[in-house]
Order: sequence, then C-alpha cells, then structure tokens
Amino acid sequence: MHSTSLWQQMPPSGRAFVRFWGGTAAAVGVLAITLQIMGPPRPEIGGQDIDLPSADSAQPQAAKIDIPGLQADLLENHSGPNGYALPKRGQHGRMARQVYAAPVVDVPAGSAQVALLIDGVGDSEALTQEAMTSLPGPVSLAISPYVSDADDIIQQARAHKHETLLSLPVQDDKAAGGADAKAANNAGPRALGAGLSASKNMENYSWALSSLAGYAGVTNAFSGQNGGAFPHSPAFTPILTDIDKRGLLYLNATPGTAAQGPGAIGTADVSINTDTDIVNIDIQLLKLQQAARRNGRAIGVMGPLRPVALACLRAWIPHLKDVGITLVPVSMLVAPQPAAAPSSTTPAPSTGPAQADGGMHVHLSAPNWNQQNSQQPRF
Repeated sequence: MHSTSLWQQMPPSGRAFVRFWGGTAAAVGVLAITLQIMGPPRPEIGGQDIDLPSADSAQPQAAKIDIPGLQADLLENHSGPNGYALPKRGQHGRMARQVYAAPVVDVPAGSAQVALLIDGVGDSEALTQEAMTSLPGPVSLAISPYVSDADDIIQQARAHKHETLLSLPVQDDKAAGGADAKAANNAGPRALGAGLSASKNMENYSWALSSLAGYAGVTNAFSGQNGGAFPHSPAFTPILTDIDKRGLLYLNATPGTAAQGPGAIGTADVSINTDTDIVNIDIQLLKLQQAARRNGRAIGVMGPLRPVALACLRAWIPHLKDVGITLVPVSMLVAPQPAAAPSSTTPAPSTGPAQADGGMHVHLSAPNWNQQNSQQPRF
C-alpha cells in the first residue's frame, strides 16, 4: 500500500489556507528584495526646472535668499594662528565672497545703488545687537579681529542677512613713527603697518584672518581709521594678492585712493566718522546719496559703531527709495578687477573687460546709468 502524504491528508480548506499564506509570504519576500535593490525613494522636485551652475562657473545662484553657515570646503584643513581655519577657494570655483555675501537686492531699472559698511561691530554688545536688529539686511558689517565673541556676532549677522567683512587693523602713518601712541594703541598689538617687515605684516595678517570665519571679505576700515598710506603702497600688494587667492573681496575704505592688486576690489566714495555730532554725520550721508545719484552707485564706510550713527541711519535709510536710490550690500558693488589688456597695436572690440572667473568689472562711474538697467550681475 502506498502511504498518503500529509498534503493529501489535509482537507480542501486546509490546503487553500496554506496556498493563500504561502503565496502571500512569497510576494512579500519578492517585494522586500525589490525595495532593497531600488533603495529609498527619491524626493521629487516640484515647480520649474532648476539651472545648476557648471563646474567652472563662479556666479552665485540667483535664488539665494539667505547666508549659509560655515562651509567646510571654503576653509583650510588646519587651524590658523588665532584659532579659526583660514579661508580658501572651494570646489567648483566657489568663493567666500560669493557664498557668504548677502542676498542680491532687486534693483529697479533706473535706480541708483548705494552700499554701506559699518565698522566697529562687536565693540559694544548692546549697540551690536541694536544694529543687527534695527538695520536692514543690505547694510554690511565689519568685525574687528580683537572681539572675543566673533562667532556669535557672525551668527547673529547671518540670521539677519547682514554680510560680514573682517576689519584689518592697520596702524596710522603717524603711529608708525611713534609720534602718536594713542593711534598706535587703537590699532592693537597685531596691527599691520609701514614700519614692519614684510614677514611680520603677513604674520599679523594671517593672525587676523584666523580670528573668525564665515566672512565675505576684508577691509582696512578699523574703528573709524583706514591705516593711512600703507594699504595703498606696493608693500600692501602681497596682502591683496593673498586676499584674492583665498576667494575674498577687499573694500578699500579710503576715498580718492586706489588699491593696487588683483581680485575683487572696491573703493569707498565717502568715509563717515561717527565720533562727531549728528549734523556732520547727516552731511556725510547726504554726500553719499549725491555720489550715488551722480555716478549711479556709491559705497560708504561708517565707523566706529555709535548710538548717533544708528539714529542717523534709521532716519536716512527709509528716505532713499523716495529719491530713487536702492540700498544694496557692499558685495554687489565690488567686482573683480579687469584682466591685463593683450599686447596689440589694435585692441579687439569687446563689450566689457573679461575676468578670469567669468565676471565683469563694474565701473563705479557710469555716466549713462539712468539709461540702462542698473542691476549688474554679481561677480
């Protein structure tokens, strides 16, 4: 006799039960293997197509609405002499002067542009907090390397959409000879100056760069001073070269002078000393306003941070739109310097001086600005 199998001994309902759950288990197993192979689902990107920058593009994204936190690829792998890693150019042409710049301001056609940098931020905690919260984001801020809470200050500035620059301490010409000890002390123990050797100036410069991180550029505006003639001398050129090498912009805070060096360099049109009365400050702000209307754009430097300065700015800034002027960040009015012209007896026609990083030099004097769209591309 042939013995019957367990399957044959089961009633029809039992065999149906086994078939159902066996098939279900097999289906679940197949689905699990398929999901394992496919990996986690990818989020869909709705809306319009997004144009990603090419690997060699140095232009910032037009949709930028805030200032990001510290970017690892924009910092060296080791700490600098004052604790923070020094800035460097990042991957795919990324530079601090673009990444840490304030969001681009929409400038109406025919509107002049004015940028304002306030130095001395961080000297007073109360005034710094007031400036952060009461001034609009396009106002740029310069921070001394001597402040003790630079990280907190930059985080606050970033939260309120203020771009930050490092104030480079440069001792005044009179201080270099020892005739003005007070001015020398104001520049601090790590000041740069004409009376120091090139190696000592570079040492102090590197110390200053490593005093904070996440800034878009460097300026010689320091506590209402500008360092006299040294920032415009040939001895300062190696520093300007290094500033550009690290992807930073440079704002020369001395009107009527030129900074001789490569990279993104701008010069202030008006310097406003805040250690004076409200009348003189208002007069200087009016000069800045007139320069913007005359040339289409102007940069002002104001410092050090004082209560009277904040009072004047709170009254002056809302008035700008009534006279056809748009407040923009300093980074919008600082552009890469033009490349050297080719040696030729007949220069080739061009629409503008081409830049190594794909930008175009923005001339601060633009006689026909009111006949053109005044919103220039960022470098």
